[in-house]
Amino acid sequence: MTTQPATLASPLHTPVRASARVAAWLPASMLDWPGRVAATLFLTGCQLSCPYCHNPELVNAQDNPGEWDRFVAYLGHRRAWIDGVVITGGEPTTDPNLERLLEVFARLELPVKLDTNGMRPDLLVKFIKRGLVSYVALDVKTLPERYGTLTRLPEAERRIRESINALKRSSIDHEFRTTCYPGLVAVDHLPQIADLLVGGRLYALQQFRSDRTLHEDATRREPHASTALIAAAEACSQVIPTITRGV
Repeated sequence: MTTQPATLASPLHTPVRASARVAAWLPASMLDWPGRVAATLFLTGCQLSCPYCHNPELVNAQDNPGEWDRFVAYLGHRRAWIDGVVITGGEPTTDPNLERLLEVFARLELPVKLDTNGMRPDLLVKFIKRGLVSYVALDVKTLPERYGTLTRLPEAERRIRESINALKRSSIDHEFRTTCYPGLVAVDHLPQIADLLVGGRLYALQQFRSDRTLHEDATRREPHASTALIAAAEACSQVIPTITRGV
């Protein structure tokens, strides 16, 4: 579903048809893209249903066309002091209008950080080649050989491996990140995952939070001990720079 084209306050003054997938946006944040003041755009829709998902309201695609117009108008007025745009979700690559959105930000000369689950390596490669993304944060949810059980998507293991390799081959800034959900990711899996990421720029181990999840069962899971994740990060750092978040 789309609305009438919204006129952009862009250098090219190009009308752009609005996206219907925008759930919400933040005008400015220094947390979503460290080192930059970035506006953050949340898109609905995801082809996965990870039990620990921290944005459960964004999993199902929903139409909310007016928010795109408001976001573009905001950027047109504020782009002089915004350093970039973070696109997250949900899973942004499920939005059929994503490439068009990226082209809008390119016209506004705003670099983009894309958060993705890596299930569309074809799009990831395309966006990198076209110069439409400047930073990619790729979720590596577990060992690739366990992706079939987690996602129930055909060729999920191939897809995540292709996305990992695409980022390692690219020259753009990037990070890999794993939310350390017990039952899906054992602490001793983390160095094995790190071995697959050799040649990448950064690996982030994120502590699982049980306060807000997609599946109720996940709220009853006890997170991994902080000491265990710190020790795992030290082991992973032997092959790729590794940090912890929320530990």
